[in-house]
Amino acid sequence: MEESDKINNLAELGFRIAHPKGYKPHAVERLFRESVKAVTSFRGVELSSNDYKCTISGRIQKTIDRMGSDQAFIPEKKGLDAKADEFADYFVENILNGICEGKPGRLKKMSNNLADCYYSATLRINREYWDEENQSQ
Repeated sequence: MEESDKINNLAELGFRIAHPKGYKPHAVERLFRESVKAVTSFRGVELSSNDYKCTISGRIQKTIDRMGSDQAFIPEKKGLDAKADEFADYFVENILNGICEGKPGRLKKMSNNLADCYYSATLRINREYWDEENQSQ
């Protein structure tokens, strides 16, 4: 699996959690950026994969509560914890441990480029979603 495929898959998982409104990078990249912060905020203290997953999942769930309706549409609050867990699992296994070889410092260095890919993938997913919605009406 190519690195961009990993980011595309992560964006699909993120889109199941929240549909960003508009094109502002802050709103579109929010779940990705919060996940990066969850990992890199430990500043040199390395955690187990499970601890990183829990940290990311908790941060994602809190972020959803803090996001205003102007930033994102939450399709379904029921099962949000399971979706956040799935996003966190994928992030740790494929982004942190896969692309960044388990190194939080490398994740921090690569985060802007990876966020660009996440942004583009999310906009594509959003466009495809609305194309399908408009065709079904």
